[in-house]
Amino acid sequence: MNVKLTFYGWPDNDPPGNSIAYPGLGLSSHQGAGGTGTYDDPITVAVITQSNNGFWSPGTMMYLPSLQKYLIVEDECASCAQAQIDVWMNSDGNHNDEVLACEDSLTPAEDVEVEIDPPTGRPVRTEPLFDIALGRCSGT
Repeated sequence: MNVKLTFYGWPDNDPPGNSIAYPGLGLSSHQGAGGTGTYDDPITVAVITQSNNGFWSPGTMMYLPSLQKYLIVEDECASCAQAQIDVWMNSDGNHNDEVLACEDSLTPAEDVEVEIDPPTGRPVRTEPLFDIALGRCSGT
């Protein structure tokens, strides 16, 4: 399935912070947005869920080949389109301008492929999208 890919982090979460709408679902025990991108620790993704006329249910697993990361639906997106995923960017309330710039720099102009309910064993890159310690975009 092809989707619009965007990113969100601490400064543009609603409200600002790492709160999520659906904590502790599926394989994840996240109580706030997070994850490393592995199958056992997928990154939080916000979408419009089925209860709001979207495509996915909370707890849906995804794999994003372009970033080589597993994702899990744990948040409701306030301003997304139906075929859009908003991936959590590692952030903690510091370096807000840099986080927002990183989000913009990683957002592709074209739709990307996402695999729904993927198996384990896909290639994974575990480096964070944003390096909190260095205050810079790690990217892909």
